[in-house]
Amino acid sequence: MMLRWQVTESVLLMALILGSCSKPREDSASTAGEPTTHAGETIFQTRCFVCHGREGQGNGPASTGLGAPVRDLTSPSWQDSASDETIRSVIRNGAQAVGGSAAMTPNRDLSDGQVESLVRYIRTLRRR
Repeated sequence: MMLRWQVTESVLLMALILGSCSKPREDSASTAGEPTTHAGETIFQTRCFVCHGREGQGNGPASTGLGAPVRDLTSPSWQDSASDETIRSVIRNGAQAVGGSAAMTPNRDLSDGQVESLVRYIRTLRRR
């Protein structure tokens, strides 16, 4: 009985290790070829939250002392006024590209699919 438990435990542990080492798909696209918000959320929670906050309200841990207020991405008026193309440009080229602060730096290392996923995720942050 003890040997059987050890073998089962070893198999489960190996499956867990191998599963956690797999590389995620680069563009994280859905079956229809459309980027999903999951990849965008991951990027946001890794890079953007520092200034924009976990919920996108502009209250992240580094939001103070930047010399300019951090955009509240949940604001319905901002969501209505900002086009997807403008958001893409800010992500890719930094806020200065649209007359904003240099504190929002370019993210030129992101693929087009990652940028699109991030735009889609930002759209989900809108306050109702």
